[in-house]
Amino acid sequence: MTEVGEHTDELEQLWVWFADSFLPEYSPLYRAIAEHVAGDPEVLALVREAPLQAHLPLVLLAAAHYLVLGGVDHPLAEVYAGRRDAEPGPLFRDLCLTRRGDLLALMAHRRVQTNEVARSAVIGPPLTLVGRTYKQPLHVVDVGTSAGLNLCCDRYLLDYGEAGQSGPADSPVRIECSVRRGTPPIAEHLGPFASRIGIDLDPPDLRDPDDVRWLLACVWPDTGRLERARAAMAVAQEDPPTVVRGDALERLPEVLGRLGPDGVVCVLTTWSYAYLLKEQRQRFVELLAREGRRRPVVWVAGDAPGVVDLVEVASTGPADGEVLSAVTFDGGSTDARVLARVHPHGLWMDWLA
Repeated sequence: MTEVGEHTDELEQLWVWFADSFLPEYSPLYRAIAEHVAGDPEVLALVREAPLQAHLPLVLLAAAHYLVLGGVDHPLAEVYAGRRDAEPGPLFRDLCLTRRGDLLALMAHRRVQTNEVARSAVIGPPLTLVGRTYKQPLHVVDVGTSAGLNLCCDRYLLDYGEAGQSGPADSPVRIECSVRRGTPPIAEHLGPFASRIGIDLDPPDLRDPDDVRWLLACVWPDTGRLERARAAMAVAQEDPPTVVRGDALERLPEVLGRLGPDGVVCVLTTWSYAYLLKEQRQRFVELLAREGRRRPVVWVAGDAPGVVDLVEVASTGPADGEVLSAVTFDGGSTDARVLARVHPHGLWMDWLA
């Protein structure tokens, strides 16, 4: 019993951390649910039955949303749709306990797929900066790409308010990102791209309705992003990006090796590098440094402060945003710098470079 209690404490702390890491005005729904789950031993016991990688709060939240999107007859569906004003925590608990088997089945084989297309607004300025610096087309390699929706970033309208716009004005996907300070480099159109390819351990298939439903389930219901996610998937389905299945550290050398000789390599990790263990992170950096001795490689990373330890940045509260950094490997040299503080779902940026 002692071991179970210890695990419960760890899970409780994880859910408390999740609730505290996101401002109430961004997702009051998930904050309320997370606070409720943190104090609910029965729901935490359900989580303990799932594989270790499914202990992240987003996995259970996505599994429940998946049932809602599938038409489950439960009052939580009305709350998620915004048609009912009720405390979501007790309803979420009831769904978890009444559909326990369905949720555990999903948590056993599904992974978090945060294919948040608004991150395209965050990576747009770094891609523009790299293109202008090297004056060459870009080979973009997105590690942890999920379905590869952000590889289609040049097909979305990225609206930075008074700072400018990038992309086709008639795009069905419009992403607004406020620039709170600084002057990010914003091009009328992103690119040109010499190639673009994603790597993911378990990439969803945009032709599979079940995979599409899971991708939508990973979108937070009360943030107004569902319809935009659907539109982005429709755009990608017209000309699907190339996505390689497999472990990033195993597939990355092969992917880098087959890129054409012309163009500069830009490797993206947007909130995926943190999923690597310490030893894996070291190997990842070594792989990029080795490729950088052959030709310039720019690694653009978005993550929490301190995750990319090549850059120094003060660890502050969630209101100050997460860190967008660029690490350039060129010859035997490494240049690492912070580009911006950003919202992890692309709502705003403070450009610092």
